[in-house]
Amino acid sequence: MREAIKQEDLPVEVYIAADGEQAIKFFGKAESESDAPKPDVLILDLNLPKIDGFEVLRKVRSSKKYANIPVIIMTSSDSPADRRTGAELGAAYFRKPPNYTEFLKIGPTLKRFLEEKGLL
Repeated sequence: MREAIKQEDLPVEVYIAADGEQAIKFFGKAESESDAPKPDVLILDLNLPKIDGFEVLRKVRSSKKYANIPVIIMTSSDSPADRRTGAELGAAYFRKPPNYTEFLKIGPTLKRFLEEKGLL
């Protein structure tokens, strides 16, 4: 993801949570602690250890401060049910391609998404 962002020269900082539990804690801190990083967008994998991506997204959507944060689900799943659930939770959906070169194509997609959301 960082390489795709670098190739598009996007002026963004990336914070990574290793699992769903850490992601929920990150947003909890962002909501309650003034000196914590404040995310403008969430790029979310569905297949996270401990707590899955949809549960993270539901928790974020229930937040007072981050209920409307733009979200891109980035996953290997091509399940229609996953796409439907993502849409119901107000998230864009990007299926991870099978190889690195194709994966880097998320850079232009992310750039368009950020532009559409007024973040660039």
